[in-house]
Amino acid sequence: AACGADAAPTATTAAAATKPAGTTAPAAGTTAPAAATTAPATTGSATAAPAAATKPAGTTAPAAATTAPATTGGATTAPAAATTAPAASTGADPRGTGPTKRGGGGTLRLLWWQAPTILSVHLAQGTKDTDASRIVLEPLAITSLESVLPNVPVLAKSIPSAADGGLSADGKSVTWKLKDGLKWSDGTPVTSADVKATFEYITKPDNGASTVDQYTNIATIDTPDATTVKINFKEATALWYTPFTNVNGAVNQKAQIDKCTNPKDCDLIKNPVGTGPYKVKSFASGDNVQYVINDNYREATAPFFDAIDMKGGGDATTAAKAVQTGQADFAWNLQVSPDISKQLTDAGKVLDQGPGFGVEQMVVNFTDPNKEVDGEKSSLKAPHPFNTDPKVREAYSYLIDRDSIAKQLYASAKPTCNILLGIPAALQSKNSKCSYDVAKANQLLDEAGWKKGSDGIREKGGVKMKVVFGTSINPVREKEQQIIKQAFQQAGIQMELKNADAGVFFGQPDNPDALSRFEKDLQMFTTGPADPDAQDFLIQQTTKQIPQKSNGWKLNNTGRWSNADYDKLYETLAKELDPAKRAQIEIQLNDLVVSNFARIPIVDRYSNNGHAKELVNTNYTPWDSALWNVAYWKK
Repeated sequence: AACGADAAPTATTAAAATKPAGTTAPAAGTTAPAAATTAPATTGSATAAPAAATKPAGTTAPAAATTAPATTGGATTAPAAATTAPAASTGADPRGTGPTKRGGGGTLRLLWWQAPTILSVHLAQGTKDTDASRIVLEPLAITSLESVLPNVPVLAKSIPSAADGGLSADGKSVTWKLKDGLKWSDGTPVTSADVKATFEYITKPDNGASTVDQYTNIATIDTPDATTVKINFKEATALWYTPFTNVNGAVNQKAQIDKCTNPKDCDLIKNPVGTGPYKVKSFASGDNVQYVINDNYREATAPFFDAIDMKGGGDATTAAKAVQTGQADFAWNLQVSPDISKQLTDAGKVLDQGPGFGVEQMVVNFTDPNKEVDGEKSSLKAPHPFNTDPKVREAYSYLIDRDSIAKQLYASAKPTCNILLGIPAALQSKNSKCSYDVAKANQLLDEAGWKKGSDGIREKGGVKMKVVFGTSINPVREKEQQIIKQAFQQAGIQMELKNADAGVFFGQPDNPDALSRFEKDLQMFTTGPADPDAQDFLIQQTTKQIPQKSNGWKLNNTGRWSNADYDKLYETLAKELDPAKRAQIEIQLNDLVVSNFARIPIVDRYSNNGHAKELVNTNYTPWDSALWNVAYWKK
């Protein structure tokens, strides 16, 4: 999943990347232009539309042929490329060169080993749901891999700029113009009223939208005519571009929103009317989605494929095997070991690997999952008996062998000590340090007063140091857990592993095994920013983002960590417009999280999608779904 100042700040322009297939990505510690974090609200089109990408479609970004030592904090050179995909579609359009006619390509077979359970971007609880929805639903614009601001208009006619009057001088509004003649898949016109209705739906508390953070600074939306959307912000903001763009920006149809009286059971989330290249033919939650061409799609020569069959379920290894044997054309998020990846490429298939997929991390529960208060486990009224001790959490970090995990278990990852990704490079902290040191962990636990008993398990005050560690069912994650469990045992901590199916773990919080419920002591998953600027990601660690029964467990601070310094610094970030200052604040926020061991980073993951060699235009961006340009996919 995945973000006011002076009236006329100096505009800075990010140079576009020209990374060809097989080259190494820039080191995480390299210098990036100031605009790599965000552009001032008054910058013009030069910033909004960087030079076109030259990365061939389907090319690979670096894979983990080399790994950094675990003490680097992530500021190391990215791994060298593992495979090179066929060169294709090097034109100016980041989507690639489009098909020459609509249809005729047969059925595109997709395999998402985490099965979608809902077809709503805004109610999604995992990437699987977002991706299944994005085939149908679209944002106003998208940020490609080579850009730091939206540069691919989708429903929008163009990217707003100061030059065309789209960006206000005071940073308090942005005006988007919709393309002429847009239609929903049911043939009705797309209007500015649909955008406004989507905003109202997202921000209605009863709906429990998971994307609400991108929209909380909006005061009102004006719709002076059918194709004009003026977004008025509560305060001057550098993030004028986050609402309605990228992965969290899908626009829904007003008519369908109005008919949805039950947000948990209506066509809006089961059979959405969209503007994308396909529409839903059938949907079996937790299993399969079938799509057919949207005859009202705005591009007459797209899409290429006649239909899409998205199969969900299984695991990443099975998904890789399906691509290897030709049973699937494309498989997402192949979180598999290097030997499995090699088998796939040896069979003549392609791995698309790109930076910025997310950081695999351990989240520490600051509340007691074993104590029920007012019918609620992991309640703020019941602090955890030992996870609240800073020395205990620090010991946990020393018990994670990041280097071995990256080398042995991942085809494309590197150890990291940061929760913020290495892109843009300006956001990568060089302050964080971490290492694998069981002796140091034992020392910290001794100092904290947790002594080993006759059974080798630490205890204090009659409380045994026993933890339940959960994640999604996945062979790689289960091996990660075993490595960590062995180290915890060496430190006198008894660990029980309790995992859930990915559809449940990343599913709706009505299930106690869902990650937002967090009724365990520790849990592990991958997450990261949804935009080059990380503000909307960093809000997730604020106190007001703690999920509880009272808010339907819909929020994102799953560890229930509360830190006044972090909250105050985040508020400073929200008001800061200067790009360089924002970058420094975001680094400080990263450092607060990792130095308090609220979240313990493990590896910085690259995307790792496998597909048939003849499938082209599977161009990657870390800021949107893998299917963001599926209209241009072709063989």
